[in-house]
Amino acid sequence: MAINSSDCSPYLSVSIFKSITEDPPSPRQLIDAIRKVVKENADKKNLETPRFFSVEDPELTVGETAFALRHYSEKRPPSWFSGEGILDSYNHLLVVAKRGSLYSLLFTDNGLKNSLAKKVARASEGVFSKIKRLSSSEINKSFVEDQVRTLWLSGAHRRTTIKPDSKILSGLELETSLDPLGDQTFYFSSVRSTMSLSEQGGQSVVGASPTGSKIWLGPTRTWDEFSSSVDLILARAETFMNDADRTDKPIPILASASNSLEGIEHPYDVALIVPEQVNSENGNAGDDEDRWIQQFGDAAKFEVAETEGSPDFEANVLWAETLVGRLKYEFEQTDNSEIRVKISKVSGFDNEDRDAEILEICRKSENLTIYFDSGHTFSRGHFYETRFRDARFTDWWWVPMTIDETNFDQEKPLDGRRFDVENLGGPEDKSLFGMTVRHWPRMEADSPQTGWLVCDDGAMESADFIHIDEESDPPKITLIHVKGSGSDSLNRGLSVSDYEVVVGQAIKNLRHIDRNQLKEKLTTNADGVLQNAVWHNGERQDNRDGLLEMLDRLGSNIDKEVVVFQPRVRHSVLRNIRGHMDAGNLNRSDVRRMQQLDTLLLGARADCFSLGSYFRVISDLDDV
Repeated sequence: MAINSSDCSPYLSVSIFKSITEDPPSPRQLIDAIRKVVKENADKKNLETPRFFSVEDPELTVGETAFALRHYSEKRPPSWFSGEGILDSYNHLLVVAKRGSLYSLLFTDNGLKNSLAKKVARASEGVFSKIKRLSSSEINKSFVEDQVRTLWLSGAHRRTTIKPDSKILSGLELETSLDPLGDQTFYFSSVRSTMSLSEQGGQSVVGASPTGSKIWLGPTRTWDEFSSSVDLILARAETFMNDADRTDKPIPILASASNSLEGIEHPYDVALIVPEQVNSENGNAGDDEDRWIQQFGDAAKFEVAETEGSPDFEANVLWAETLVGRLKYEFEQTDNSEIRVKISKVSGFDNEDRDAEILEICRKSENLTIYFDSGHTFSRGHFYETRFRDARFTDWWWVPMTIDETNFDQEKPLDGRRFDVENLGGPEDKSLFGMTVRHWPRMEADSPQTGWLVCDDGAMESADFIHIDEESDPPKITLIHVKGSGSDSLNRGLSVSDYEVVVGQAIKNLRHIDRNQLKEKLTTNADGVLQNAVWHNGERQDNRDGLLEMLDRLGSNIDKEVVVFQPRVRHSVLRNIRGHMDAGNLNRSDVRRMQQLDTLLLGARADCFSLGSYFRVISDLDDV
């Protein structure tokens, strides 16, 4: 059956390309080249050769745009079927449009869209070598406006329990509702914003995925509506993509793309992208491979070993706790300013049948998010850099670790690997827990402990310690979360990762700042191994009975505070970094780390404030 263009009303989702030679290919030439790719893909999957049908009007012109289209069908087994003899039949449409030096390509087969993008990126000869996708900058200039209606955000920050890896926002003007502090570590993978596509006016909500050079409007009712819309899209790109007066960073709060490898170093973590989290065009769950990636991603771990002074690294890939193999990741910048990553096997991936699939997944850069301590993130084939605001966390509580000769890297007293509860706070206990027991709440003055103090360390804890001052007006409850420094060096530098775990614990347990929930929690495990880890005015108690009776007497008028005790930051180091920031020396690794730490701690403080609680961080006063 020969179709006519008037029979077609495809969902308008197109990839935008431009010619890079003096003899640009015609739409018909591109259609013929794409047909070969369709057949190659079928051969690779051992499927029947797709059938291409004639079209009554395979070439036509609408406005200033020339179109070419083809219809084909293919057969393949259902995704749920692993046997033989059952095949589903799929009909697909190819549409190539050309206006001036620009092209739009439409594929109703999403798999073909992805494989063709790779073909074009790697082509050194033939038709595909004559075109390239529009850059993120060109898409941003052309198709991201005010009145942002939907944002698909992915995190450029380190994976943490207190911040999502990705999120989707919808509203009327999202650019004005973003959190300048909390959202600055996200970049948008896709966006829908409001704009006029023609001089006659009329507002349309247009979707854009800058890194994939994709534009979408949604379903169309007729071929005329589809073709005229494509003509308007290409006309808009012609007008704005090289306009120096338009910004290529249209949502300045969010992280922005980085087009250079300069300054990118210290990789520390790798995560697999779950395709459903970033798919923005039609909400499809993806193909079979995508679903398998999601399953593997739940258990995958990467142990990163960096190459000094470079973004390159090697990584052990683990399935839960089992080592699968080791990979090498090497980045390079091409002559046309694109950044590529070469991923090669170092060892392993040869123990089980599934290892070959894992290797294939881990060698596809579009599946990976890679985090760098320089403030950069590599995601979906592009680098992003967080543009941190100069918002500074100031609620530090500086305490000299020389008090009691405290071992600032030791969290709690241990007997082998066991928490030595019996000797907690004793004269031989040089841990941070011991310092807390002996001196809270006047840590900096080397004073004896006053008020009620109870240790609730362990699984499902409310905090490492809870302190209640019933004598103050009003009474005060403090949740104390303690973590030893990740370095025992007296010359240790600043680290963000040392704070992420303990701050995450503090935020997750904020609900226990409520007096009733706290009493319920402390009552539940009152008979456990920590039953006598209770002190009143420095005197250890036999049990929690007195503490629980005191909680019953407290009213609802209570001051609340959350404290993180993590001495990794030294006062002298922070003071030095702040000096560089004041002088405008922002392009330094220690300054970037400080900005990341400021963001983390300010976010935690905001969460605490929302529940009427103060937030402070204790660290090392090393320059007294």
